[in-house]
Amino acid sequence: MRLTARVPATSANLGPGFDCFGLALDLCNEVTIDTEGEPGVSWEGEGADELATDGTDMVSRAMRFAQGKVAGGRGTGVHALPPLHLHGVNRIPLERGLGSSAAATVAGIALVYAFFDLADGEPNPLAAFPLAAFSLAAEFEGHPDNAAAAVFGGFTIVTDGGLVRRFDPHPDLRPVVLIPEDVRLSTEDARRALPTQVLLDDAVFNASHAALTVAALLHEPALLLAALRDRLHQDVRLSLVPEVREVFELLRSKEVPVCVSGAGPSLLAFEDIGHQVPDPGEGWRAVRISVRSAGVEIVRAV
Repeated sequence: MRLTARVPATSANLGPGFDCFGLALDLCNEVTIDTEGEPGVSWEGEGADELATDGTDMVSRAMRFAQGKVAGGRGTGVHALPPLHLHGVNRIPLERGLGSSAAATVAGIALVYAFFDLADGEPNPLAAFPLAAFSLAAEFEGHPDNAAAAVFGGFTIVTDGGLVRRFDPHPDLRPVVLIPEDVRLSTEDARRALPTQVLLDDAVFNASHAALTVAALLHEPALLLAALRDRLHQDVRLSLVPEVREVFELLRSKEVPVCVSGAGPSLLAFEDIGHQVPDPGEGWRAVRISVRSAGVEIVRAV
């Protein structure tokens, strides 16, 4: 059996929506498993020369995590993955705040679901997949925002109790991802820098701007400049990467809506006819990209 999971990049937080907003972007990783191939792991694309090939990579670990949970609930049929070859084509940069770990996690879990469904002869493979896979991915990752957008696509809102709602953003959204070539920031380092308590005024500020961000993304993109403001995490994270802060402040001065993408260091901006993203200079990639409506997809080779 040969299966491919296609999973989008995601941008989480979106300014004031800390740990609850996610946006899927049309930049996808593809992970293929082949039960008839030589057992092993191989990579191409982003991070290919630094990702593990001994089964300790994120996709392989997510597959092992999911295998027991998925197979354990089945009364009959196949209960274990056979030896297989895993090959990943990575287009999402690593440790840049674009959901590379969520994409790996969701890919691994989706492939396990698809394999067991097909091996058991399920007439409608993956019929119950999205919610169950999201739950496992959020458990594995420890936070649900990127996982929600990677599974469901579009714009997602998730609560700490695992309730998810997906929406189609306004068609006029024109995202631009600004990726620093030589700056990385792990999610763990970015989270450790955050304060454990916030002022009441700051909490109210974020609640009001998060509500406005939803209205802007779904109905009125012109509100994004005002909406994408935050007092909980962005200033702290930008202080860790001063060269990124310079570009962030440049964009704000040009009245371009911008936020830190996930934990950073990438930035997510939105253009309109009157406000274009300026050239960020040497050492940056500016990628104009669409919102991706679909979340993870599974393709079976025939």
